[in-house]
Amino acid sequence: MRAPSAGQAADSLEVVGLSEALRLFRENNLSLERLQSEARARQGEARQAGAYPNPTLRATHEPLWRGSQRVSETYLNLSQQVEWSGRSARIASAQKAARAARLRAAADSARLAQQVAEAYVEAATADTRRRRLEQVTHVFRRADTSMAEREDEGDASGYAVRRIRLERARYEQRLAAARLEARTARRQLALLILPDDAPSVAAASLPASIPPAISERKALRTALRQRRELRRWQSEVAAQEAGLHAARREAWPDPSVTAGYKRQSNGFEGAFLGFGIPLPFFDRNRGAAEAESARLQGVQTQQVLARREIRNEVRRAHAAYTSTRQQSQFLSDELLRGADDLLRIAQTSYDEGEMSLVELLDAADAYRDARLTTVDLRADLWTRYFALLRAMGEPIRLP
Repeated sequence: MRAPSAGQAADSLEVVGLSEALRLFRENNLSLERLQSEARARQGEARQAGAYPNPTLRATHEPLWRGSQRVSETYLNLSQQVEWSGRSARIASAQKAARAARLRAAADSARLAQQVAEAYVEAATADTRRRRLEQVTHVFRRADTSMAEREDEGDASGYAVRRIRLERARYEQRLAAARLEARTARRQLALLILPDDAPSVAAASLPASIPPAISERKALRTALRQRRELRRWQSEVAAQEAGLHAARREAWPDPSVTAGYKRQSNGFEGAFLGFGIPLPFFDRNRGAAEAESARLQGVQTQQVLARREIRNEVRRAHAAYTSTRQQSQFLSDELLRGADDLLRIAQTSYDEGEMSLVELLDAADAYRDARLTTVDLRADLWTRYFALLRAMGEPIRLP
């Protein structure tokens, strides 16, 4: 981070670049932290699935009597369930579900990163709009002061004074709205990347250069290779297949082994060993297997839909970016040719009496329209470039 630039609003204490904003997002964003917590919870469930059942220790004392005759038996039992049917399938299902949760968190984090990039573009653009309006407003402040002096000297009409004052008020109002928009955009960016008690943050200006051209074929090929959503649904299918296998294996009951020690009051004592197994007469887990099979079909369908949606998303993002990039190339060559000097020349000519009030107003409006048009177009360009990177599965970054 670097120190605030001159003219920066007082409530903005830091200026960050895009890479710094994304780093702060990974460290501080609460939505991202929630996604990571859910993935860690799945990992804990997968670890628990591999735990062996605990043995059961039971002690029993049986006093018996008939009249005055009394006898007793004492048992000490240790029982252990032996998992041999569905244990490996259950562990595999839990592990694949944990992997699917990690990929789901990664896919959602990419979506959140795009939101950060959009907020960054909006914050940078809002500050640029504010600076452009400050330039034009400054011209009318000077013109208002000059006109008042000329009125005192008898060189300006009352209409001209009121007209220039009205125009100044109009630009002061626009400037106040632009400053409010800039503060709001900074705070929105800070909400995504900074802790709760941190101040607002300003975004560095967007590059003046135009991002590189990307072919649709390359974008589609990259997306089908790198999009995390596709890997996520592949993992979801694998997890559901493992879940179905585990449900079918649960139909086979797990036996239990019991060993212990027995002592009778007549002095007899000894060890014993027992074996038990549930008989699957009534519950063969068929309902659970049918449910898992239906879920598998649903996940497989979603995988196909995700692939189609990604193709459409890439095509839309590519078309929007290509169109905006062509417009930006044209405007950078045509619209801004001489625009930087337009306002300065108009102001100088008006101060020297070589330009009328109407011409000054026209020049100021032309300059404002040209500059704000390019500012908005540049914002659209970078927003759509980042959207295309997201659609391709590429990390969001400046070229």
